Amino acid sequence: MPIIEVKLWAGLDDETVGRIIEKQTEAMCEAVGCPPEAVTVIVHQIPKNHFGVAGKQRSPKRDERP
Repeated sequence: MPIIEVKLWAGLDDETVGRIIEKQTEAMCEAVGCPPEAVTVIVHQIPKNHFGVAGKQRSPKRDERP
């Protein structure tokens, strides 16, 4: 039973998340020959201020992209 985890910056709408889940499921089924019912896709949307570099928290106000 494949489990796919996708980590992206926060801000995607439900329609986009749905497309990601659909396409990831299709790709996994093609790659390993399993039915779609066997695939679980988990989408994590990470707030842009929930990460840091060099010991410093990044801020979405300071930079739009990490």
